[in-house]
Amino acid sequence: MKMPQQTFPAIGHVFHSSGKQDYYRRLLQVQNPNQYYVITEEDINRLFLEFEAKGVTHSHKRSVEYIITMFLKEATKENHGRYIFTMKDLKEYLTLIRQSYSPSFYRKNITYLKKLFRIAGIDLAESLKAPTELNVDLTIVTVDDIKSLIQLVDSLHISNRFEDWKRDQFITAMLLMAVSGMRVSELERIPLKEIDIENRRIRLNTHQTKTRQARVVFFTSEVQELLEDYIRTHRPNVNLPLATIAQLQRPFRKKSPLRNQKLRPKHMRKFFAQEWDRRNGNATIKKMLMGHSIRYDINALHYSHHTVDELQDAYDKVFCDLRFLG
Repeated sequence: MKMPQQTFPAIGHVFHSSGKQDYYRRLLQVQNPNQYYVITEEDINRLFLEFEAKGVTHSHKRSVEYIITMFLKEATKENHGRYIFTMKDLKEYLTLIRQSYSPSFYRKNITYLKKLFRIAGIDLAESLKAPTELNVDLTIVTVDDIKSLIQLVDSLHISNRFEDWKRDQFITAMLLMAVSGMRVSELERIPLKEIDIENRRIRLNTHQTKTRQARVVFFTSEVQELLEDYIRTHRPNVNLPLATIAQLQRPFRKKSPLRNQKLRPKHMRKFFAQEWDRRNGNATIKKMLMGHSIRYDINALHYSHHTVDELQDAYDKVFCDLRFLG
């Protein structure tokens, strides 16, 4: 049977349209096969290929895999190597996700399921709409908040609930993000050997940033000392990052004192933005350091250009006395 085809622009492969579902339904050994939608292993592999082609991070791919696996387990049943579900199954599953998880996780489910449905030729894809409400994190992060987090980690270390190297890795990584404004995902993409400790700067290439825009970030003398001590004491593999997302998130899941406090790795970047404003730092330079879009900022886009040394001078004027330890 020859079925209509169309091009999937993201990766250039060809997939069948709704005729694909008609074909698979004829192969189902169930009552009322026309009420079912069918997903195959090939559909799932093509979805993962799409993300591979985009060059997403390992943690991003794991997130996609988790969401798709969860959907297949909770909302479908297997029938001769294919996953089948009804519209009722999908509605019940999405209701459960929306009631049990955060709006951002629900939106991710909608996004990835729509991609999978389009690949599988399931016409429900266009009916799925992510909620428009924004889940804004209003957490305020101060120097004292981060100091309290460090004291908590130190107390866990003293009680032998944090190994020496893990404690040093955790604090160094968290403070590096706090004073540089890097995202957790960006930290994970930077090998230690690419951190210019002597000059207190990190050049982020296009494949290392979320926005695919290269930029340079800086860090304080205190964090410079922490990095030197960590490398000298623990001799980590410099071809690997200072810390991965999993290494930074795991303590917040495994250790109840950390689980019950407000800060998470993502809040270090939020601290940078808030502290920069509290210290009256230049707003345009803040955008450049954080990698914010300057598409609609005429001043930043066309006029306010700076050398790396000029950016670092501006950074040091704002954050030169910023310290968390001692």
